[in-house]
Amino acid sequence: MPSFAPNLAPPGVCMLVDPDLAWLHLLSDVGTGLAYLSIPAALVVFALRRRDLAYPWIFGLFALFIIACGTTHLAHAWTMFHPNPLAEGLIKAFCAAVSIATAITLWPLLPRLLALPSPAALAREVEERRAAEARALDSEARTAAFITNLAEALFVLRVERQGAAFVTETVNPAYERLFGLPAAQVVGRDAQAGFIPGITERVLPHWRHAVETGAVQHYEMEAETPGGHRVWQTVLVPMRNAEGEVERLLGSARDITETRRLQAGLVESARLATIGTMCAGLAHETSQPLNAALLWLRHARHAATGVMTEQGARLMAAIGVVEGQLRRAGDLVGRIRGLAAAHAGAAETFDATAVVGAAVRTADGQYAPDGIALSFSAPSAALAVTGTPAGLEQAVLHLLSNARDAVLEARAAGAAAPARIAVSLRQAGRQAVIEVRDNGPGVPEALRQSIFDPFFTTKEPGHGSGLGLSLAAAVARGMGGGIAAANLPEGGACFTMTLAIAEPTADGLAPLPVAC
Repeated sequence: MPSFAPNLAPPGVCMLVDPDLAWLHLLSDVGTGLAYLSIPAALVVFALRRRDLAYPWIFGLFALFIIACGTTHLAHAWTMFHPNPLAEGLIKAFCAAVSIATAITLWPLLPRLLALPSPAALAREVEERRAAEARALDSEARTAAFITNLAEALFVLRVERQGAAFVTETVNPAYERLFGLPAAQVVGRDAQAGFIPGITERVLPHWRHAVETGAVQHYEMEAETPGGHRVWQTVLVPMRNAEGEVERLLGSARDITETRRLQAGLVESARLATIGTMCAGLAHETSQPLNAALLWLRHARHAATGVMTEQGARLMAAIGVVEGQLRRAGDLVGRIRGLAAAHAGAAETFDATAVVGAAVRTADGQYAPDGIALSFSAPSAALAVTGTPAGLEQAVLHLLSNARDAVLEARAAGAAAPARIAVSLRQAGRQAVIEVRDNGPGVPEALRQSIFDPFFTTKEPGHGSGLGLSLAAAVARGMGGGIAAANLPEGGACFTMTLAIAEPTADGLAPLPVAC
């Protein structure tokens, strides 16, 4: 039976003939084997430290393949001195199996490995992401600067317990200026507790309606805030989450206080202009018959002077009564003419402190016999305003006369407190503020908007024309301000007149007239 075993010489026979050849094979196998064993160690360390590798198991497979290859070289070096063909064959068979398995695994994996981005592509992607991040940060900075400098007040409310509670997440500086509330007082707190008392109850229905319906809400509010009386318009936008539920409310509030004041001023100016035109015509038409009646009354007085009978005496008395009433009617016509020409006269810049002080001194001399205590406080520096000094003095006298009537009315009603009138003058921003306070009965709330109307009076017939306060209001408007009335908590009324401060000249000082 023929043998199929190859006719090969035993391993190492050729190298026994040439020792140099033996050393060449020995050193090559040992060096290659040791190098093969060190490479898997480096691969394992690399795979353990880089946890972000796409296919970490392939490093273990390559390590096993290289170890098998290195073992075959070391086994060949060993069998040169200790021949063991079976062991060497088994090691080579193991190396062949690992090599085949690695090759089979590598080829299907090759397309996915090729699809991985190259270091250059990764570098480009990193650079693009850094540029995008820089653009996002720049955009965020611009948005933050825009929100910070926005004139409208912005606020974000977080909805909790399905609209049962609201927490203020953020506000911008305009919010702080509008409501007079620092951000630290409202941010992160219950919106109902951190907002202005009395206002939250009025805005809560709008907030809850926005949560329930998911619709944008528009509303207008007016109230006293720590920053003063304010009127604002609010737009409330619901913000939904991924489930479609309203989780936040984005609100913007616009301060329209000045707009409403200007609108009211325009309406009032138009109304008063109509009244002024009517009054001018009425005064002109009425003054003619009054003057004629007074002239003929004087003739009648002169004709009845020589009559010394009882009938003549009654006639003289009747003439006196008629003349008094005609003079009173003439005084009323003069006041009407003054209302029509409230803005007449050349405007000039003068010291409001001096003019108001002069009016107070005049009234103090007149009211002293009635036992009325009149006080005046003003800054030491001059307050320059533009208008007519006589008009301002007359307006202050009208306010003082109204206060005098109020304290005397309280005294007649049995008030125990002494009659007092306090006048103060101060500067608030670009306005001069004149306040006249009294401890009278105050102004009925229903009449606060009507007391400055021409011919409106609460006095009995024959005791007032109803033109004093309207003339004072006309003077205040003519000097760039206004007038308002309010009741004091301790009792009494406070009439506040505001005047625009005169604009300074190039040297920074408002021009004032030189006193003679």
